[in-house]
Amino acid sequence: MDGVSVMGDLELNKSQYYPIKIINSVIEGNISCNGITFFENINFENTTFERSALFNGTNFMKEANFNNSRFSGNVSFNMSRFPEGGTFDYAFFGNRADFGNVWFDKFATFYNATFSQNAPFYLSQFNGAYANFEFTHFLKDADFTGSSFNTYGSFEGTVVDGYADLHATLFDNGANFYSSSFLGPANFERSYFSMDSIFSDASFRKEANFVDAKFSGPTYFDSSRFEGDVSFDNAQFLSSADFRGAAFDEDLSLNSTKITKMDLEGAVFGEGSKLFLAKADINRLMVPWEAIENVLSYDTSAFLSMVKNYKDLGQSSDANDCYYVYRHLNQMHKEIGASKFLDVVAWLSCGYGVRPHYALYCGAFIILLFSIALFLGRGVHGFEDLHGWHLAVASLYYSTIAFTANSKGLPFNGHYKYLGIAEGIIGWLLMALFLVTLGRLMIG
Repeated sequence: MDGVSVMGDLELNKSQYYPIKIINSVIEGNISCNGITFFENINFENTTFERSALFNGTNFMKEANFNNSRFSGNVSFNMSRFPEGGTFDYAFFGNRADFGNVWFDKFATFYNATFSQNAPFYLSQFNGAYANFEFTHFLKDADFTGSSFNTYGSFEGTVVDGYADLHATLFDNGANFYSSSFLGPANFERSYFSMDSIFSDASFRKEANFVDAKFSGPTYFDSSRFEGDVSFDNAQFLSSADFRGAAFDEDLSLNSTKITKMDLEGAVFGEGSKLFLAKADINRLMVPWEAIENVLSYDTSAFLSMVKNYKDLGQSSDANDCYYVYRHLNQMHKEIGASKFLDVVAWLSCGYGVRPHYALYCGAFIILLFSIALFLGRGVHGFEDLHGWHLAVASLYYSTIAFTANSKGLPFNGHYKYLGIAEGIIGWLLMALFLVTLGRLMIG
């Protein structure tokens, strides 16, 4: 039938062995086909269902075409099966649309469909060639909890205004979320991506949850934007993960995450955002230290893992800078005591072993300090007749000699000879520290 109007309810209580074609039409009443089997093609293309449409437990043995259909009332395909696939391209669902526990054996396509209310697809099975949700718009919640995409699942350009729940979802043959938009919270907790997973240019307006997710294939989050907190805690990236150019306005959490190879080159962190890496298993994390220096949350395991990571990548400068910041933060967290005092000494004298020029600065300060003592006390024999800058230059000269060579033989007066000995010892220690630290950096 083409271009007809069905005034009352349409009830199909027995299995249908003939094709059904109602296109470009309007069904003004309810339609009920619960538990029956359609053995031939079903075609409701461009048809409007003004009331409820119930297809619970229905088997569509041949092609089922609902392209460009409009469902004004509740619609339910719960526990239905599409052995030859189902097409809902450009369909409009004005009320709740229930696709829970549905099986699509060959393909499923909802290209450019619109769901005005909640759309549960929980525990559904998508098999065959592909599952197409490209440019689909979910104005409320989209629930794919526990669903299995045993085929290629594409959500390119999809928009979810409400809560996107895809936790414990299986993507067994590739997943494409390129340029998709999640305006509400997005939940991918315990989801499994066995092949390529593409989230390039995706937008997450609120929190994104990938806790305990597993990515076995290459993963792409390049140029994605996370406006809320995003958590990959305890997730596993068993292949490469590309986050180049991603933007994190809030916190990025990678606690206890297994990272085989992750590229954060060019990633941008917002003001006040934090990067958490506590107990992360890092193999290769490619990100310049300057990009995360101010956002990496203090944690001993995180900093030491990053130091090792930079060394393994051959980035000794970043490794040293990371270690320096770690030691300084560790020092600040310590209570006043011997340990904190030793840390301060290590900081000022050699920058915790990674800043050899600190020894030179410290040496210059010691020379100046002792020269002031000699200047004020006229501690060198012969200073009696010197005044002003002549006395200052002479004091600096003798202090430098005592620091770099030996005070023995220098004409120090009285107890100033002991100051000369002390300055010499300090000078010897600082020079030794400078050479050891410099050699360590050159070898490392």
